[in-house]
Amino acid sequence: MTLRLYVSLLLFFACSLSYTPLRAQISPTTSTAEANPFAQAAKDTALQKKKNTDWDEAPARIQYTYYNSEVPHYFDSSLLFFHRNQYTQPVWYKDLGNWGTTARNLMFTTNTRPGMYLGYNGWDVYKYTIDSLPFIHTTRPYTSFSFMLGSKQLQWVELMHTQNINPRWNFTFKLANNVSDGFFNLQRTSGFNGFFSTNYKSQNERLRTKFGIIFNNFKQDENGGIRNDSFLTEPLYKNRISIPVRFDNQGIAATRSDVYNRQRNNLFFLENSYAWGKKDSIYNNDSTKVTYSFTPRFSIKHVISLEHTRHQFTDGSPDSVNYLYAGNFSFKVSDTLKSVQNWTSLDNKFSLNTFLGKDSQQVKIEAGIGYRKDFFRTIAYIPNIKDSLFNFDNVYLFGQIGKEALKPQQWTYLANASFFFLGQSAGNLNVSGTLSKRFLNLGQITLGAMQSINDPAYYTQKFRTNFFELNNSFAKQTTTKVYGRLLIDRWKLDVSLSNQLISNYIFLNSDQHFEQYSPAFSILQLAARKRFTFGAFDLDNEAVWQQATNNAPVHVPVLMLRHQLAYKLPIFKGRLDAYLGLEGRYHTAYYADGYSPFYNQFYYQDNILINNRPELSAFFNFKVKRLRAFVTGDQLQQLFWTKNVMQAPGYPAPNVYLRLGFNWIMMN
Repeated sequence: MTLRLYVSLLLFFACSLSYTPLRAQISPTTSTAEANPFAQAAKDTALQKKKNTDWDEAPARIQYTYYNSEVPHYFDSSLLFFHRNQYTQPVWYKDLGNWGTTARNLMFTTNTRPGMYLGYNGWDVYKYTIDSLPFIHTTRPYTSFSFMLGSKQLQWVELMHTQNINPRWNFTFKLANNVSDGFFNLQRTSGFNGFFSTNYKSQNERLRTKFGIIFNNFKQDENGGIRNDSFLTEPLYKNRISIPVRFDNQGIAATRSDVYNRQRNNLFFLENSYAWGKKDSIYNNDSTKVTYSFTPRFSIKHVISLEHTRHQFTDGSPDSVNYLYAGNFSFKVSDTLKSVQNWTSLDNKFSLNTFLGKDSQQVKIEAGIGYRKDFFRTIAYIPNIKDSLFNFDNVYLFGQIGKEALKPQQWTYLANASFFFLGQSAGNLNVSGTLSKRFLNLGQITLGAMQSINDPAYYTQKFRTNFFELNNSFAKQTTTKVYGRLLIDRWKLDVSLSNQLISNYIFLNSDQHFEQYSPAFSILQLAARKRFTFGAFDLDNEAVWQQATNNAPVHVPVLMLRHQLAYKLPIFKGRLDAYLGLEGRYHTAYYADGYSPFYNQFYYQDNILINNRPELSAFFNFKVKRLRAFVTGDQLQQLFWTKNVMQAPGYPAPNVYLRLGFNWIMMN
């Protein structure tokens, strides 16, 4: 185990010393959208305002909200899809054939965030972000510990702890660590992520504070992919680590590659708001208890955030053939090629807010101004050559009008806008709106639209190593999206339709150069999910159809399918919850994007067609009180077909392998 894994385990046992496991019951929960999109939100009555003594005696209840939202969420304790929830990418993501490697979404997406940014989005799916931070309220200390082991030294551990210091102040932290050697030579990965969040509300409910610290750290050894996928069917290479790879300068005896990518990302933010409004005292039926009520009418809010990202590419034994796209170089044996880019962004914004309507149906109107300063630094690593330093100042306006459905059958509507009017990013904007409502005995309907104009990623315009420098000048990219979703509870049917219109699209071509495709093109996507339940059997089906137009430099599989059949086992007369099941995934043949280690980026190619067999897995999930566990066999189709599924040209999926893990919830 790594040192970080030991540290995480020690923290876990330190937190658990004061606990008596399995004493209190968790409040009703809803499953995640991945687990069950048809579940109704549970109502938690323990969060009504009480005196401190009453709060201390309340039964265990826990709920959380996300940043910029007051809609309550509840932790998922379901079992049917538990084997999917252990540090995996969303269902349609594809990595490079090893746990924690750079990944891309087979459902086409593009960046729509206004303002400048560094780029390097290959690890975004694993990151903690400000929008994913939970701000929790719990009446008991709550700890969640997850652990997983798998083939080829796969290890993953996650620890989350949260507790309320008092009824108005909570803190939460989470740590996650993963390592995996992989089935193929020189493809080891590691990641260490975590966050700390706290939220505070004053006794009179006027002052509110949210604070968070996030860190993400990823590293992957680069082997350049296998030299030929025909090796996958040759008996000589039954042991996959012996298959020749592109970056094998050290031979198959090496355990670490001379070529690697590494990224560190840190974020700090602090939000303070102070409100004025109507205060009231509410008595119970016999007038023995009184609760304080406050309805905000006007508030001021200030948010400051500081984000730093560092990306490093290192080639310890560069080969001139690999860098012909940049020029003709003659490397010495002692040479090391490096590219290190840093981005620091300081964002400071102030807003005025007003609230209209009753407490549970309040409409929030926000308007504000923000100032952002972005620093970009590329380290030269060349004697007598200065680092590349650039800094940019930007000023922007932002606003929001919205009402959330805090009670059943209420309308939810939200409109957001941000516009940069001064600085390098002048002209950038993002405008979006959604409208949603859940209808009794029917389901939920959601409609939305979005328009964005955003700067190109910095590294697509300026890329520098200690041997060469590449510069480009690109126009801003524009994206227009309209979408709708229909959720019918009675039929257990979830259908969504979206269309994206994109122009000035920036991509990496097969010659390892960035290009901009100016004509507008659209991506139409239709997704559907249907569940059938008959007796002890559960059949879950998903399908996605998507199509790009106008000869755009985008390749996506036209059709993607996922099916899961599970059987609820009657173990110990129902005293033990358990599911046994099979899952299959398939997508139609297409020219999958290749992967460039030099940019840590996928690139467009139309020479290699990826035509895979369906992927199969089997699982056994079981639950004893608040302990959930799973055993999963992945890539089982290789029991029938020898060749590995190809994730990208040169990057096969693993062999048949086993994963087992558990999640243990403790509450005092």
